Amino acid sequence: MTEAKPQVNPRAFPSEMVLLLLLLTATVLLNVIFVAIWLSGIEHGGAGTFLQKLQTLLTPGIAVYGVYTAIRIRRSAPLSATGLDEANNAVNDLILQVSPPRRVDIRLGKHLGSRAYVTGAPRKPIIVLGPELLALHSMPGERKAVFDAVVRHELAHVHAGDLWWYQLATVLRFANLFTGFFALLALWFDVLLNRGSIASFLLSTFRVAALTLLTELIARAFLRAREHSADLHAAQYGVEGLLTAVRTRVTAQTRSVVRTWLRRHPGADERSQALTNPMRLLASPVGQAFLGATAAGAAFVTLQDLLLRGSTENKSTPVITGVVIGIPLTLFAAFALWRGAWQEDRNRLRPFLTAAALLSGLVIGSHLALYTRVSGLAPVGIPIAPSVLLPLVVGVLGLCWWLDVLGTSWRQSDPGAARVPAFLKFAIPSACLVGGWLFSVLWTWSARLRGVYLACPTEQGKAVPICQSSAPQTDIALKVARDFGFTFWSILTVLVVAATVVVPHHLRARTLRPVAFAAVAVLVTLAALWTTRSATPLDRARAEFRVVLDTSSPEALGTAARERQSTNSSVQAEALSALSCAEPDPLRGKADPDLPLVTCAADATEKFVLAPTSLSTVDIEDAEAEQTPSGYAVRLRFTAEGRQHWEELTRANVGKRIAFLVNDELLSAPEISQPLTGDSVELPGPFTSLDQARKFADAIRGS
Repeated sequence: MTEAKPQVNPRAFPSEMVLLLLLLTATVLLNVIFVAIWLSGIEHGGAGTFLQKLQTLLTPGIAVYGVYTAIRIRRSAPLSATGLDEANNAVNDLILQVSPPRRVDIRLGKHLGSRAYVTGAPRKPIIVLGPELLALHSMPGERKAVFDAVVRHELAHVHAGDLWWYQLATVLRFANLFTGFFALLALWFDVLLNRGSIASFLLSTFRVAALTLLTELIARAFLRAREHSADLHAAQYGVEGLLTAVRTRVTAQTRSVVRTWLRRHPGADERSQALTNPMRLLASPVGQAFLGATAAGAAFVTLQDLLLRGSTENKSTPVITGVVIGIPLTLFAAFALWRGAWQEDRNRLRPFLTAAALLSGLVIGSHLALYTRVSGLAPVGIPIAPSVLLPLVVGVLGLCWWLDVLGTSWRQSDPGAARVPAFLKFAIPSACLVGGWLFSVLWTWSARLRGVYLACPTEQGKAVPICQSSAPQTDIALKVARDFGFTFWSILTVLVVAATVVVPHHLRARTLRPVAFAAVAVLVTLAALWTTRSATPLDRARAEFRVVLDTSSPEALGTAARERQSTNSSVQAEALSALSCAEPDPLRGKADPDLPLVTCAADATEKFVLAPTSLSTVDIEDAEAEQTPSGYAVRLRFTAEGRQHWEELTRANVGKRIAFLVNDELLSAPEISQPLTGDSVELPGPFTSLDQARKFADAIRGS
């Protein structure tokens, strides 16, 4: 005799209905908010105009829902007033049996036939029953069971508070339809006023239709999940009547894939299979991952457009994108994979299918974004380039594989999902960290290449160094690798992934204490490594800022020589002061940075006496080569401490020259005309080409 497999309660996991409702809300608000921003931008209005447009777009949805509900109620009559006393008593008996939290008004819908539905306000629910359904209450056998099951199903909606969710979903659906119509109307007025072309209008029409259909598909997936949830509640009182009720509606059309996606209620065969095997509800359709990824792709590009504003160097934008898009999309995919991990006869290809759905949804959705006209740039979407798509494929596939391994590992030690709350406390923070970091990297990668495609064709953009590169994709890939390759968060992400894969296999205790201790140990180790790391990588060039004491005075040269004489008696003051530019300082490259230095300009026309070092490599965070109207330069970006030191240095030396040296080679000695603030400075040098300037920038950066 084989041991029975433990049956997992689908309600042990986060409700699929709640996840879909959150996705629907986010998608509709994305469309509505950015249409409101776009329309207020056309009128050159501020926050007041934006709020007015937002109200204009949301109000019709609420109004249409109210009218729609009122019409449905007016087409019905109170059951107690129809003379069907036996049917009324039968319904009331079922109400007493189920005991819903609120008083329910029962009405007769003369045109419903054998159907039924719940409507009204959430605090005053109304169940409308068709006459053919009511006629079953007095029939014996399966027909009476069908009547009881259908009424219990509608009462389950009331008991679970579904009217709140249904009301919100319906208002969002109507608001989304009205927003799409309003956007098309505004675009058509642009054409009539000669501010837009027919081609752009047709393209925008396609995008509006696609986004509206996307939202409607999400809404219908939510409504189907709502019906499954009500079935599970009603099945507590007996499943046979429900099975008989749904099987009477089985037709060949229920197996159509297109009709399944467009249906507001699950197909009869789908409901039957879920009732006989509730474990099927643990496996969310891969199509839902595609819907979520498509919505995330549209939000991805729209958020880019609002945050970038022509710049890809704002370091807060990857963090915002990782939190706003990366974490929610990761959790959406994670719950689908984790629910499927506990399903019987699970599909081993599910992580790969989910990754394919996420990849295709992200790319397609990013090219459906309509409202990037907020900043006057045409929508581009995620660049379809090998340098972007390859890391996107590897990153998303690795993420889905890891999430699936994480759920599978815990299922092996907990097949009945008895410890799912403990698993979620362990897995959700890990997924948030890994997913947020991954999408921050992918966002930065995509945004920088998108900036090249948008900015480089312009006259202003042609002066940007990246636009002059023969291989911009390679340059972007290397820069992203430098920014994210060896940081605190990247190391922490790798350790978290490794820990979550290893720990479940060896976890024997019934608590998470081993995991907690391991996490604390990892964090302490990382913090120690991070705080004690070398401030100056070994491969970085020695960069220095020194104040110019004098350029020609023999006395100054003699003073410098005498100070040097105290450290090296073999160098005489007279010999040092008589040095020509063809004979540089013998101690150059060997002297202590705290001592003055004598050096010459690159063209050998000037000799400089330099004070001890004021700023050094540790104060410089990054360096980039740039082309300026007068030639080529290196732009330095300071650390937080370096910025403060730079401000103090320039404020104390207004009117003086400050020399910038790399490995004791003088690159520039500009005069400080005023105190300089900001986290970067542009320094011209004796560069004859952009490649030469780039070599110095790479040396300073350490790459």
